[in-house]
Amino acid sequence: MSLSFIRASQRICKYCKKEGHTKPNCPQAFLKCEEIIRGISLIQHCGRREEERFLDLFNTEVLTDLCFLMNTRTTKEWVRYLLLNGDITELEAKMRYKRDRVKVLMLIYWFNSPVYKEKIARQSNKIKVKTLDTVTDLSDFDCPICVTCLPSKEKVETGCKHSLCKGCLIQCFEHQILHMDFSKPKCSMCRTNITELTVTNIEYLDEVFNIAVLM
Repeated sequence: MSLSFIRASQRICKYCKKEGHTKPNCPQAFLKCEEIIRGISLIQHCGRREEERFLDLFNTEVLTDLCFLMNTRTTKEWVRYLLLNGDITELEAKMRYKRDRVKVLMLIYWFNSPVYKEKIARQSNKIKVKTLDTVTDLSDFDCPICVTCLPSKEKVETGCKHSLCKGCLIQCFEHQILHMDFSKPKCSMCRTNITELTVTNIEYLDEVFNIAVLM
């Protein structure tokens, strides 16, 4: 076998099977990587079901294309960081299996992305508004804000177990929005961050929810 024949055979790309270049320099592989990166960018900013869409994207692509996508210095540095941080094991860092590459890509492009962190921050600030499954206490109650005896349907209970009437709750929230510099909404009684509200009257659910969304 001549030397020229050996050199010619080495110049055949194993990715696209064309001559004149090798696999690491394949234009077709480069275009494929660009296509995947565009798909990643679209998912990051779609605003819903991002995690599910990322998994579909990475699992749909063949292992060879995922290898090209990760064959950069930045990705290798990320893998080293994830390993030191305990996010992946040494076995997963070797990425012998497709599932390991999918996990690493999820950690790089989604769970460590500013879009994901901003989304989690917004969710952590949201107040969960719910109603009671069954109302057992039908007695009147005294609102500690307006000091008025009101029927039980007017009562709203915070996660810290303080009760006040729906009208005073909305006024307190509006006051915090307009005049207070709280990072999170606070209970007017104990200044605990409000993470949950229980509405006794289901008819007030939308009204309380709409003001809670603004907090």
